[in-house]
Amino acid sequence: MMGFFKSLFTKPLLQEAKAIVPAREDAPAIFARLFSSDDGQKVLSYLRASVNARVAGPEASEAVLRYCDGQRALLQTIHGLVEQGRN
Repeated sequence: MMGFFKSLFTKPLLQEAKAIVPAREDAPAIFARLFSSDDGQKVLSYLRASVNARVAGPEASEAVLRYCDGQRALLQTIHGLVEQGRN
């Protein structure tokens, strides 16, 4: 039974099997090109509005707060890579 679970988690996901992963030093230029278009700017604006406008009430669990913080962190990573690529 453990072998079955181990085989499930050691195989790459289908969408990852053909993915081309750029080198870390290439990422800023790629992000800057992608998000410098009008559509890219609209996507960033949408993400900024939807992620930053979300307010967790006082009843929010720790899991919800961590989820929201993770989304903000990902958005900040994208912004950081775009800025690095522009310089």
